[in-house]
Amino acid sequence: MNLNDSQQQAVSHLSGPLMVLAGPGSGKTTVITYRALHLVQEAGIAPWQVLVITFSKAAATEMEQRFRSRFADAEGCCTFGTFHAVFFRVLRQRFGYGLEQVMQEGERREIVLRLLGGLGYDADEDMLSSVRNEISLVKNELHDLRYYNSAAMGADEFRSLFSSYEDAKREQNKLDFDDMLSECYRLWQSEPDNLAYWQQKFPYIMIDEFQDINHVQYECMRMLSAEPHHLCIVGDDDQSIYRFRGARPEFLLRFPEDYPQVQRVVLETNYRSTDPIISFSNKIISQNRVRYNKSIVGTQKPGSKPKIMKCKDANHEAAQIAAHIKKHGLSLNEVAVIYRTNVQARAFVDAFMQANIPFVVKDEISVIYEHWIAQDIFAFLRLSRNLGNMQDAERIVNKPFRYISKAFLQKAKAERQNIFEWYLQSGMLNTAQQQRIEELLHDLRAMGRRSTADAIKFLRKNAGYDEHIRNYCEYRKIGPSGLYEIAAELQEAAEAYLEPADFITHGESVIDDKELQAADGERVTLTTMHSAKGLEFDTVFIAGAVEGLIPHERSKTAAELEEERRLFYVGATRARHDLFISVIKTRHEKAVEPSRFIKKVR
Repeated sequence: MNLNDSQQQAVSHLSGPLMVLAGPGSGKTTVITYRALHLVQEAGIAPWQVLVITFSKAAATEMEQRFRSRFADAEGCCTFGTFHAVFFRVLRQRFGYGLEQVMQEGERREIVLRLLGGLGYDADEDMLSSVRNEISLVKNELHDLRYYNSAAMGADEFRSLFSSYEDAKREQNKLDFDDMLSECYRLWQSEPDNLAYWQQKFPYIMIDEFQDINHVQYECMRMLSAEPHHLCIVGDDDQSIYRFRGARPEFLLRFPEDYPQVQRVVLETNYRSTDPIISFSNKIISQNRVRYNKSIVGTQKPGSKPKIMKCKDANHEAAQIAAHIKKHGLSLNEVAVIYRTNVQARAFVDAFMQANIPFVVKDEISVIYEHWIAQDIFAFLRLSRNLGNMQDAERIVNKPFRYISKAFLQKAKAERQNIFEWYLQSGMLNTAQQQRIEELLHDLRAMGRRSTADAIKFLRKNAGYDEHIRNYCEYRKIGPSGLYEIAAELQEAAEAYLEPADFITHGESVIDDKELQAADGERVTLTTMHSAKGLEFDTVFIAGAVEGLIPHERSKTAAELEEERRLFYVGATRARHDLFISVIKTRHEKAVEPSRFIKKVR
């Protein structure tokens, strides 16, 4: 295979630390594979002395297959694996761990759910996810638990939960995925002989996607790489987008400080995209200040400049993109719609189902109609047309809180009585509680006289549902903006349905068809910017390029805004031939401005 000068320089490097800055589409996988081959075939290094670490099992498998296809020696192969796989191997050799002792996510979820219940929390999936992520963050960032302030709950409560979680693991003689990293770090700190064994075993180390490395991985890597540091790192600080997981470009940026003798190679040729897309992307990322300067160039592939689409709102945006795909007969497997937040997927799921365009949603938490807020709203809508649904009445009667006790609800359920009829007869409610039920009935009747979207708007603003969201968030000590956004998105989705029953049926059909979306065959990819990394398509649509989404409204600091710009850059560089950027005029009934990122490059 023909390599360009920069690729050849990286492949042939042998001694000491090497930093390869690999721009989008620059052939970094090829460079890593060929460098491993060069070490073995040209430099005479034993293959079992070469360790290649990646961030995904798929990437490790691809590199190993490429290596084996070009290296026929059956006696050995380089070690290709993820951080977790490699470090678990270390722990297994030292402590005798078996795979059966690795805690699966389902087990971890159940432990955290039980512990939250013990602290008095009625936890939903959002809270479960937040707490589990924070447990991981404490371990991956090597935080001192005594000084860690949780965003999901009170600091003392989190410390108690974390300690109980660790106790539960010890009782079951298990370790979770994060332990594979943090326990390896502690092992090597406390047992230098063990560290020396692995240093001698793997004198040559390569690490892919180095911009995604977190604190514990960085420290383990520094310990494992012994003098004279035959350590090759490959990454792109401009594609560091996982700060919420603990990954920060600072580790890549500070690498020359920790290894002053490092040789630097920049892979600046983008073989993926047309020159206009590369030029546009360069203008975006050059606005960032904390980065290595690069001059990404193309291979003189002609093409159209990225196009700006102007749309009324999210529903119109999704319909316009669906119409464009059908009109131009695009190959569906080569089309992606990329957006900033999972909530934005709703409009495209609705529009593509309406247009009969097959699609796959890449992110797990994407079907908004499964969210508890959607299920609450469906319950209110059904009751606004029929008060006799006992299950729905029980679900929403205390949203917002009306001081209707569980004992009352259980009694009504046992008597098989309708709550709204039985409360007058039971004598179990005081005057204030009866008044609140009367107000709820009045609100449900008012909703019943409105169209679906207006009924949801009334529910939120007049019947206290937004108040319920606010109270819920205050109890959990989190900001309400994300949940308000889900309620607003559902209200916007309902505009296409006059009758609530039709809207509910649509939502249920989306949930039921979820598994079919990923069926084999041609289909458009719907994905967040975070999940788009590493992918490429002939045609890319970036949706919702407006303030509040790109950059996201929660990003305030300079570092956060630079990461938002990197996200936009990652989205744009997924496109090979055609890039469309959609700007909407209103979002959730409010006027929005085009993204500042676009304004500065047009």
